[in-house]
Amino acid sequence: MGPGARLIPLSAAPITGKDRAMNSRQITLAFVIATMGLCALGCKEGPFAPMVTQQSKPANVLAQPQSTAIASQVQDLNRRVGQLDVNNADLHRQLAQAEQSRQASQEQVALLQRQLGDMANRLKETQIAKQEVDKQVNAIQASTRARGGATITANNSIRQSLTTVAIPGLDIRQDGEVVRIEIPADKLFTPGTAQLQTDGFRILDEVAAAVQRTYPRQRIIVESHTDDSLGANPTAAHSLTNAQAQAVFQQLVQRGRLPPRQLSVLAMGENHPLASNATPAGKAKNRRIEIVVYPDTID
Repeated sequence: MGPGARLIPLSAAPITGKDRAMNSRQITLAFVIATMGLCALGCKEGPFAPMVTQQSKPANVLAQPQSTAIASQVQDLNRRVGQLDVNNADLHRQLAQAEQSRQASQEQVALLQRQLGDMANRLKETQIAKQEVDKQVNAIQASTRARGGATITANNSIRQSLTTVAIPGLDIRQDGEVVRIEIPADKLFTPGTAQLQTDGFRILDEVAAAVQRTYPRQRIIVESHTDDSLGANPTAAHSLTNAQAQAVFQQLVQRGRLPPRQLSVLAMGENHPLASNATPAGKAKNRRIEIVVYPDTID
């Protein structure tokens, strides 16, 4: 400001109409600029809101599909785990059943092995007994030939003769090359003894008559058998059957008029049962006298 200049107070300057119009335009422009600035800085909606692209989406918006997929996978895994539990329980049940079947099979195998062992022992005993019987028969035949000069010849017609033998109440059967006339010991003897009963004489008379009629030249062995009732005494069964066989031999020779050299006796004890000794009926079946007709002849 130069020397001599003066300050004129604003309040003292006069305001014209032109100045008022200019001030009004400036105020309006400033308001518009301020409004636009506020919209640009603070508004998130409206025509001035910035464009949101796929890259600028919030994290929570992106995480929603991923959370849904994970929940679905978890649900599927839970379902699979449940199915595996069911399958595991079923497998355990099947294993338990298989174990029971295995134990049952082992028990059956053990039982069969025991039965097989018993059968093998019985077969061995039978073979030994047969060998002993064969020895006794051979000895008897040799002794008979030495004493009486009898000859032994085969007679194949014995099978045809079987049908001609009929004795009421007695079981007559063919056993290989021999014929067996089976007489229940209880019909002949007082139980447990060699004492003949009254009806026993009649039965032996009928047997002697059938032998004279059908097998007059065949060699005959009187076999006596019993049950296991005397098993506590190892010799009692053989003693009893020997006494009974001797009693039958005497009756066939004395009353039946059969030649003594045609007959032999054999005490079998309890060694050759026909039935199980576990029942009374089986025991009764095993107590018997068998008149065994061989195909050999005495002359």
